[in-house]
Amino acid sequence: MQNENYIKEIIEKYADMVYRIALTRCGTVENAEDIFQDVFVKFSEKMPIFENSEHEKSWFIRVTINLTKNMKNNNWNKKIVYLDEDIIFENKEENDVFTIVNELPKNYKTVIYLLYYEGYKVKEIASLMKINENTIKTWLSRAREMLKDKLKGGFENE
Repeated sequence: MQNENYIKEIIEKYADMVYRIALTRCGTVENAEDIFQDVFVKFSEKMPIFENSEHEKSWFIRVTINLTKNMKNNNWNKKIVYLDEDIIFENKEENDVFTIVNELPKNYKTVIYLLYYEGYKVKEIASLMKINENTIKTWLSRAREMLKDKLKGGFENE
């Protein structure tokens, strides 16, 4: 019973983050839901012991990223054509920003999410993604430039 309550607490704590990362990297609600489930099944099976809350959070991010990579590399998923998902937000600005961010290449979306939504620093993102820090900086720079161009273009058209 105690393990069950602990697992429920962990799911509540990381559910939004895991789902958003999965959706950002997978592009479909169905695959994001599969990844979401797999992350928490993996957690409940392994029941890892964490050094601190930051280690705990980074474990969930790392596992989510790894599972999305595995899904993308799966031969079955290489043959699937993804449709755009219609996600409804409370206000137009959130919807517009999500739409524009979602158009970025997968790695750019991921670093933008980890930096701005989860509050990680470049060095931490590099560690989580197991990518060189300079590569993360390049991706962020390119992603920001793409977002700037797309947002600027969107406002000019209104």
